[in-house]
Amino acid sequence: MDKTTIKAWFLLFRPWSYTATLIPFLVGAALAPATHGWLRWGLGLFAGLLFQATVNLLNTWGDERSGVDDAPGAIRTTPQVHDGLVSMRALLAIALTCAAGAALLGLSLCLYRADGAWRLSWPLLAVGFIGFLGATNYSTGIKFKYRGLGVPFVAFLMGPLEIFAVLCLLRPENALTFLTPSCLLLTLPIAALVCVIMHGNDMRDIPSDRAAGIRTVASLLGPKGALIFYWICHLLPYVVCALLLAQRGRLFLIPFMALPLTRRTLTAATRTYLVNPSSPPWLKLERASGGIHLIFGVLYALALWATGGR
Repeated sequence: MDKTTIKAWFLLFRPWSYTATLIPFLVGAALAPATHGWLRWGLGLFAGLLFQATVNLLNTWGDERSGVDDAPGAIRTTPQVHDGLVSMRALLAIALTCAAGAALLGLSLCLYRADGAWRLSWPLLAVGFIGFLGATNYSTGIKFKYRGLGVPFVAFLMGPLEIFAVLCLLRPENALTFLTPSCLLLTLPIAALVCVIMHGNDMRDIPSDRAAGIRTVASLLGPKGALIFYWICHLLPYVVCALLLAQRGRLFLIPFMALPLTRRTLTAATRTYLVNPSSPPWLKLERASGGIHLIFGVLYALALWATGGR
């Protein structure tokens, strides 16, 4: 395999996006100290990364097959298949291999030892099954991405669902006790910031998605509504932290260290909109939003850990 092919596969896997899996695992670990060791956490993280790799690869395969990137004005973010560097057959084969590896590893993690006997974690099995369906139906199968459900679905999968999966890994005996409104509130910042990443990407593609007949939250709301929703998703995590600050103390000031980056990103997005309200050239929102998700997520996990989790 030559350097060009290696680089093509590297870009198709998009490893820079894997912080979207890492952050929920850090937050989950901060919410509940492990009773079954960090090996399960590490193996679960690897399974989660395989699931995300599956989504990334199938997303490219689905977009190429449906012709979404051929629409007028479309920005082809992963042109490796279109340019002939990687075949569609190879792309699908590797995607399915990642899915199978994630499923097998996830099934093995559903077993845990307690009181001298092996037990099955039914909650983790259910979560894994939902995650598998999500990974394989985002831009293929049901195609949530093309039906205006991509943003809310990914926010659920990589927010509360993935964090609950971590709780099932670390506390299999009493994971269900974490299904409370207060714990759900604690997952809201991560879900909102996953929305920010996906929605920022969709904001860029409003014209081409409409031309291709693709429905996203951004294309349904239009440029002005999409920008308002972008602001809401950015600021909601800080609202949650303000509530936690009142309840738990000043350690929840820590995530506010990411606020200058949020302010800069929102200002840039708003200025771009004002330049051309009918078709704003939003080109770098996904990268900026991903950085905020990473920085805020690490700081938020640190604040949760320092205050004793849930």
